[in-house]
Amino acid sequence: MRGRTIMAWAGMGVALGASLSQGLFAAEPSPPLAPTSKWEMNYAPNECRLLRTFGEGKAQVLLQISRFDVRDSLEMALAGPRFPATERNVPVLVATSTVAEVPGIEAQGFEGTGGVPSTLRFRPDSDLPKALRSDVAAGKPTMLAINFVRRYAVKMDLGPMKGALDALDKCSDDLIRSWGLDPVQQRLLKSGPMPATNPADWFRPSDYPAGPANMGMGGAVIIRLLIGADGSVRDCAVTKSGGDKAFQDATCHAATERAKFRPAIDAEGKPVTSVWLKRINWKPGAPFFVFRG
Repeated sequence: MRGRTIMAWAGMGVALGASLSQGLFAAEPSPPLAPTSKWEMNYAPNECRLLRTFGEGKAQVLLQISRFDVRDSLEMALAGPRFPATERNVPVLVATSTVAEVPGIEAQGFEGTGGVPSTLRFRPDSDLPKALRSDVAAGKPTMLAINFVRRYAVKMDLGPMKGALDALDKCSDDLIRSWGLDPVQQRLLKSGPMPATNPADWFRPSDYPAGPANMGMGGAVIIRLLIGADGSVRDCAVTKSGGDKAFQDATCHAATERAKFRPAIDAEGKPVTSVWLKRINWKPGAPFFVFRG
């Protein structure tokens, strides 16, 4: 698949942040940032990315909207000069032209270091694409408004989103086909693969890579498991990773050796092959913390 070098969202240090205040959503953004580039569709090896810049000079923001799952779930990220840093994911208010508040959105702010801009990274969400598609269905250009901690607010004029979303859908279909799956079948699944055992039990203290453990290092890995119609793990691929490569190898080894699944069920009620994604956090001196990627 084609691609080019773009700004890296991973690997940025987490800065100390402030907790969410009740007055957060009282912030009012400045006039909307106008686009300063066209939408770019980037075919990355493990995900599809839409990129566009807004504003100019010190106010310029780079928006990235990406998908790396068979579900219609989007991950959003912003890079710019001044996003407030937080210690963890916190609630953030996101609105579009037709949806006053997209439910359940969370994001984490990261401080810029060494010439790398600060970033605001959102958890993957299935309600965000619904809001964007609602704007398209209503024939309205998307005005994306974001209110974050410390009264940070920004509004971006995304314009009509039909063409951009169509390009993202095409890229996603191509990506799913590259995994040996039928994108139409995957969209119509009654249910995806489900672990038959607790994912936390797949990982043991002895799995922790010796080098990083001795140095007190941690890491995070998002894996994509290909689950067969019989529930077996047929393949493990690293979708995203932060930290030493040893964490990638250890994650796939443990998951492939110990994971057990109930297979996905298609529209006709038959078991079929599909994928399952999970983010694994490796923390020295603490139990593994595992959650949905």
